[in-house]
Amino acid sequence: MLKRILVLLGETSASAAARQYAFRLARAEHAELAGIAGIDLAFIEAPMIGRIGATAYRMQMEETLKAQAKDTCARLRDVYEKECKANDLPFEWLDFHGDPLGALQIAAESSDLLVTGHDTAFRGSIRERLPDMLAKLSWMTPRPLIACGDEDRGDGDIMIAYDGSLPAMRAVQLFMLLGLWSQHRVHLVTIGADKAAAERIPVGAERYLRGRGCSVELVSIATRAHPAEVLRIEAADRKVGTLVMGVHGHRGLRERLFGSTSTQLLEEPPCALFVYH
Repeated sequence: MLKRILVLLGETSASAAARQYAFRLARAEHAELAGIAGIDLAFIEAPMIGRIGATAYRMQMEETLKAQAKDTCARLRDVYEKECKANDLPFEWLDFHGDPLGALQIAAESSDLLVTGHDTAFRGSIRERLPDMLAKLSWMTPRPLIACGDEDRGDGDIMIAYDGSLPAMRAVQLFMLLGLWSQHRVHLVTIGADKAAAERIPVGAERYLRGRGCSVELVSIATRAHPAEVLRIEAADRKVGTLVMGVHGHRGLRERLFGSTSTQLLEEPPCALFVYH
């Protein structure tokens, strides 16, 4: 059962979509919600090698970046407080100055779930894609992570990308235990080089899901196309609101399946992406 959600705050469209997803989930599950923002000092204070005069320039740049980050935090606090009030939810604010991964790891310990935009950063006005940071975060924290794309797709169906690996099994189990599937139709998607191979993969997972009262539609796809592109198409066609997957796949197929796949999907999630290792 979901009791507490931690949402990472930023000023991008994906960050706004993450807040809307978190608000909707908190209301539906009657869960506590805390927002966290901060300043990535490790990035801002990174040493710069250059010619004479570079040190003074770097110090000036650091002060500018810190000021931008501080202003961003202040704006985010105001926006988040107003949005909490509009959603009739208590306002709880967390912040940090330092290493984001370390701070988020500590904050995650008291939460059941992290929700973030795919490009949420803590570097002032700087914008960038952060699939590597999100991948590290999913491994460093003891909790599952939901990464949102640039648009909030609403409360659509659930799609599980399943390859029979241990991470996939863990992701499915935790997703079910948190109760996030309740009142949703679930599409269990498997991908193989041929139809027979794809159909063999979900036997145990289907039994597990149905045994817990979940309404499941099996989708077995025979293709040699990259799994990320297949999952994007399926998510769009089926109007999926949340895609569930393990961070890594089978040994020997890690790069082929959920190495490059998870990275590509974290770069531009087709919908809210629930990942767990």
